[in-house]
Order: sequence, then C-alpha cells, then structure tokens
Amino acid sequence: MLSQPFTLQLNNAISKAAVGKFDGEHASLTCATSAGKVFFGRASELAASEQLRFLNINRKISALACGVLDDKQGRDLLLVGAQTTLLAYDVRENCDLFFKDVPDGVNTLLVGRFGTLEIPLALVGGNCSIQGFDHDGGESFWTVTGDNVSAMAFCDVDGDGELELLVGSDDFEIRVFRNEEVVSETTETEKYAPPRVPPAAHPQAADGH
Repeated sequence: MLSQPFTLQLNNAISKAAVGKFDGEHASLTCATSAGKVFFGRASELAASEQLRFLNINRKISALACGVLDDKQGRDLLLVGAQTTLLAYDVRENCDLFFKDVPDGVNTLLVGRFGTLEIPLALVGGNCSIQGFDHDGGESFWTVTGDNVSAMAFCDVDGDGELELLVGSDDFEIRVFRNEEVVSETTETEKYAPPRVPPAAHPQAADGH
C-alpha cells in the first residue's frame, strides 16, 4: 500500500524536481519553484516545512539536476540552469562551486560521463548545442545538434558496456552521441519533451517562503 510521508504547501508552483545525495549518503528531494527559488531536504526535514532550506536564484529556472562532478568527493552537487546561466552549488558546504554564462541557453541538464570521457561532466543542452563543464567549471565538451535540445539521457545503446548520450531536439530527432560523434538518428512525429511537474493543488503557504 502506498503511503504519503509528507505534504508541502507553497506560495508558488513547483516547476522542476530532482533527487541528490548531497552528503554522499542520504537522498534529498530538490525542487525549483516558479518564483526562482530552489528548496531541498530529506523526507524528515520536508515533513516539518519550517526546516526547509531555500536557495534564491532570483530568475526563472529552466533546468535542474543533481550529480557527482568530482569522483574524489563522491557526493552530489546541485546544478541550476536559468535561461543563459549555469550555477553549480555545493549544498553540504553551502557555497557556489562555479557560475557560468551559457549564451546558447540552458534547456536541460544531465550529470555524468559517457563514451570515453574520463571525468564526469555537467552537460548543458541548449540552442543547437551541448556543452560539458567539469568540476572547476572548465568547458571540457562541446558539440552541435540539429535544433534546440529538449531532453538528454544516458544509455548503453549498442550493448558494448559504454554509455552513449541520447538527445531529443525540436526538429523531431533523437540522436545518439558517442563522444562528439552522432552514431544514430531516429525521426519522430513530434518533438520530445520531458513531463512537467503539475502545479500544487493548494497554493496557500504553509510557511513564510
């Protein structure tokens, strides 16, 4: 039987959601609101809404992701895309890791490694391009796509034990990348877009945020 461990009621609708292990062990729900804020916490913290921790981005959030960018640390970082900027935030240390201008836009985010990449990257799907940033914010990957990127995922398409990057874009194409090279293309009848988080049914606030 399904159970409901907690309920949150906020002033603003939730637009993006992700789960990260910011201490390397415990899973924390992370959500972006339509007011340009990100909140995060473990289930026990979210059940008591007064313990919510908020990060003010102060602009429309276009993408959200969590993942390990430094194998030595072994814990997730928070990646926040806001139209033409990318913020990498260390939740445990409560500090910005890097902040980058991304002129091609931030439509979607994905964290990890694929192909022969030796280090994990924060992959940014934008307007006809994909950029990859390392733990220090250096651009370590770049390639072009046929149209605006709407979705990205990792998958071992050919069963060789190495992950490829699957990219959906507005030109109705799903492309498979091995490093910077397109190894497969599939045409769909319409563009793919990931499902959106529906707005809260009860928008009245349960806390002061």
